[in-house]
Amino acid sequence: MIDIHLIIFIGLSAFMLFLFFYILKREKIIEQKFAAIELSLEELNKEVFLLKKELKNNKSIETIQKLEEIIENIVDDIRYLEEKNRKFYKKIEEEIAKVQLEVKKQNIPAIGNINKHEEEKILNLYKNGYSIEEISRELRIPAGEIELILKFSNIL
Repeated sequence: MIDIHLIIFIGLSAFMLFLFFYILKREKIIEQKFAAIELSLEELNKEVFLLKKELKNNKSIETIQKLEEIIENIVDDIRYLEEKNRKFYKKIEEEIAKVQLEVKKQNIPAIGNINKHEEEKILNLYKNGYSIEEISRELRIPAGEIELILKFSNIL
């Protein structure tokens, strides 16, 4: 019966590791997106600088103002995308935190309390068409334990 606890522990550990690496991967992707946005902004700033310099030579202030408006719109769009990415990242973190809390809250039943005779009763009742809930009520064993026994018996 200790093997079952070990399997459950390993499974939960693997799940937690998966979540951890998933967060790291998402964070890396978001950092790459932010780096790309920063490079784009730097290039835009260089272009604006060159355009302003060129336009000063031409003395066309109206063109500069139009370009500034276009650039402001682009910067606003970039800020919007950046905020959207931040919200998405926070949402993912919240979902992962919820999943972690659910995993921590779940009380994994001690299967060692069920003897072979009760296991056989569970298997027979299930094979005779009883549902998990009916077996649970009949034998006064939590439905989670019954489901676990059926899964380990390769019935579910």
